[in-house]
Order: sequence, then C-alpha cells, then structure tokens
Amino acid sequence: MPILESAVYVEMEVLSPYKEATEVIIGAGGEPLRLCYQCGICTGTCPWNLVRSFIVRRIMHEAQLGATDFGNEQVWLCATCRACVQRCPRGVEIIDVMRAVRRAVVSLGIGIVPDALRISAKNIAGAGNPLGEAPEKRADWAKDLGLKKFSPGTEILYFPCCIPAYDPDVKKVSQATATILNKLGVDFGILGSEERCCGEAIRKAGYEDTFQSLAQSNIAAFNDNGVKTVVVSSPHCYHTFKNEYPELGGKFKVIHIT
Repeated sequence: MPILESAVYVEMEVLSPYKEATEVIIGAGGEPLRLCYQCGICTGTCPWNLVRSFIVRRIMHEAQLGATDFGNEQVWLCATCRACVQRCPRGVEIIDVMRAVRRAVVSLGIGIVPDALRISAKNIAGAGNPLGEAPEKRADWAKDLGLKKFSPGTEILYFPCCIPAYDPDVKKVSQATATILNKLGVDFGILGSEERCCGEAIRKAGYEDTFQSLAQSNIAAFNDNGVKTVVVSSPHCYHTFKNEYPELGGKFKVIHIT
C-alpha cells in the first residue's frame, strides 16, 4: 500500500535483485514502473483476460525485480489500449513500460522480435509504409477523384494513413472521405508521395529510431507545404499527430473525420 503523508503519495523504493535489467527498462523509458504497488487492477481490467491469461501485474513486478523474460511472447501481447492506465489508482503509465521492454528487445537484441513485426518494421523503415509499397504509388487511391496536391494556402491537408492509401479493400475509406469533403466544398489537398507512415504503431512496438525518422520527415513535409490543419481517417494518426508530434516540433490542428 502507498505511504500517505499529508495526503500526498510517496514513491516507494523498489528492491531489485537484478538491478541491471531494471535499469535497462527504465533507461528505455520505463520509469513509471517505480510507481506500481501491485494492486492488480490492471490485470482485472485488461481485455485480453476475456480470452486468455495475460497478467499485467506480473509483468510490471518482473520489470521491477529485473526478472523480465525478454524472449517471452507476452512482451508483444499488450495492445496498448490504455484501459489499464485509465483505471490505475496511481496513474501508472503502464503502456510506457510495455514500450520500454520492447525497445530494449529491439535496440539491444536481447529477445526475439516476431517475424511479422520484423518484416513490417523493415518495410516502414525502407518504404515508409508497412506493406512495403512504393512511395510514388501512395496517391494512387485518389487518381480518379481529381484531387489537388496540397500547396501553401490550401485550408486542410487530408492524410489517409498507410492502409487506406494502399490496401485495395480499404481504399474505399480514403476515397469516401475525399468524396465527402469534395461535396461539402472543403478546400483540401493531399501530399501523396511526400507522406510517410505516422509511426504510432512502430513506436509502441519499440522501434524508436524509426519513429523519430518518420515523424521528422512528416513534420518537415507539413511545414514546407504550410500545413496548419490535418484531417485524418486513422485513430492512430490522430493520436500521434495530436499527442506525440508536438514534442518534436510538429504543432498542427488535428481533426478526425468522424
């Protein structure tokens, strides 16, 4: 239980028999694990436990003790939905800890990255999208819609995200969005091949360097073209542009199409 002094929570010292492993996780961004006092609400909240066992409390405690098994598949199970964070009585950013463990695996090579993730990460780093499609084809979804390229003075940038831009079955999302904006008379444009993946998912998967590269590329493209307002279809793009890009200098008004 927390120590209460004048109605203020006091951080407790965590005893770690394998201090080096704990320091690796903290150094990768897992500082919030120090605040966890093992109440277990996170485990009871996690939706994974509706279909299989996923003991979040254990993962946090193992990280505190430096006993994390970096090769265990559970490192990759967390979907980062934040349900646990919202109910945590101490407001522990559990997602940051999960991301830190993954970052340690990726950057230090102390565990195994799942094949599907490894391939997607390679595609994102090389081509700017998880499918590995050519950047010059990024605007092909719009070729029959007569959309203009965003230029300085255009009111809104529409950023469709990778899957609605490339996937044949999901292109209808970006096409429908553009059609609605056109019918409403909205002054908007797209950047096409200048766009790259927003980086939200790859950052949570532990590939921090790749995220930084993607973010800086998009921020530069937005700034060079005079973008002030971005409309997105993806909740991932919305979260990243709104909450993560500002810390890197990318300050834009972000609106989800809904």
